[in-house]
Amino acid sequence: MGFADLREFITALEKAGELCRVSKQVSPQYELAAVTQRTLAEQGPVLLFENVEGSDIPLLTNPFTSRRRVAFSLGCEERDLLQHWVRCLDNQIPPVIVPTGPCKDVHVAEPDLTRFPVPITWHEGDGGPFITFAQFITKDPDTGARNVGIYRLEVKDPRRIGASIAMTHHGAINHRKWELLGRDCDFALAIGTEPASYLATQATYGHGEDEYALAGALRGAPLELVRCETVDIEVPAHAEIVIEGRILANVREEEGPFGEWTGYMSGRAPRPVAEVSYMTHRADPIYNVTYEGYGIYGPTTIMQGVAREPEWFRAIRAQTCPMIKDLHLTIGGCAGFIAIASIGNAPAGLGKNVLMDMLRETGVKIAIVVDDDIDIRNMDMVQWAMAMRMQPAEDVFVIPRAANNRLDPSQPEFPSGLGSKIGIDATWSTKNLAPQTLAGVPADVTESVGKAWDTYGIPTSRG
Repeated sequence: MGFADLREFITALEKAGELCRVSKQVSPQYELAAVTQRTLAEQGPVLLFENVEGSDIPLLTNPFTSRRRVAFSLGCEERDLLQHWVRCLDNQIPPVIVPTGPCKDVHVAEPDLTRFPVPITWHEGDGGPFITFAQFITKDPDTGARNVGIYRLEVKDPRRIGASIAMTHHGAINHRKWELLGRDCDFALAIGTEPASYLATQATYGHGEDEYALAGALRGAPLELVRCETVDIEVPAHAEIVIEGRILANVREEEGPFGEWTGYMSGRAPRPVAEVSYMTHRADPIYNVTYEGYGIYGPTTIMQGVAREPEWFRAIRAQTCPMIKDLHLTIGGCAGFIAIASIGNAPAGLGKNVLMDMLRETGVKIAIVVDDDIDIRNMDMVQWAMAMRMQPAEDVFVIPRAANNRLDPSQPEFPSGLGSKIGIDATWSTKNLAPQTLAGVPADVTESVGKAWDTYGIPTSRG
């Protein structure tokens, strides 16, 4: 079974040498972000800040900054992540409601978000302090189906937050449906849970599908939920902190800017406003946050890639190309802007169909398809396939003015969400081209050299 709660996960990370405790006092105004940013750039450990100025609670940052750590959190090997996730999609375990849990240790009838949890200002130019790693839970008013996502939340005053939820996201759809009924939308924030709950929020589920059922499969046991005190929402029973409230109907206020997970500052615009009604938390809670301004090794990039690859892989395999072998959302492509698929020997032209399948996703800007002899997680091999197996005049197509991710600053009318897309077919197999002979040495020689490798005295590269 997976980890019971965040604390058990922290203990395992520390035992595995993946966590560093920071005892030096740090300021929540930029200093905490600067330390985290440098650690991300150096691909360092998960940080547990034990002495944050103005607070008496420890603060855990960025637990999902590599696929290795994600695999560790789910109890599998990194190479098996995609197939493990596909199996979980097919064998979900619904959550169970329990009478109470550790998240109910302390009740706060009049919460003050400017004092607790830690109000952190991350970047120069941010609109204010932000909560960055809360599971935002809402329900559909028609079906009662739960949705769980992660959105940036600007702390405006002690009991008022601005919520930046893209209108296509299911949390925004639920809010809008309540708004059309003339009613506020109940919500809850769950902060600091076991890892599977966080990872499941990044799945591109259909509206009405329950992310917490996927979390149950990922952790190998049902997730325990408890009912909130003031709203009709259920939250993970072992969460560190739970914040309850309502998104106000027909109220919009300026929110932002904020340094987003793409590495760029996003804009300021009128967005929904929520009022906080209640808070509960564990005794001696741990505040779980992420730094989002470093676009390459940030947690959003890793989490989105790990969660979305299996879903897209499964859909393409079922609907377009049963010969698909692998699918990868690259780290440098912010886990969605650049998507790469490998396929086996497929009918002529099917590579382009796979490209169109990938490009229909709003966030995908560049799609590449290669043969299955190419390791799509090795960008040098992908570039080699593009150099040797692709002709720009025949194997590249561009789609202008398509719906794209609104956080792409290169859009001509940023942040309109309108931009161009490109598909690149770097396969032999779908073009009816005669395969070319690859250079190589005899297999028996390669095998004998491998067996005797230690005798050559060549040090192992660490680069």
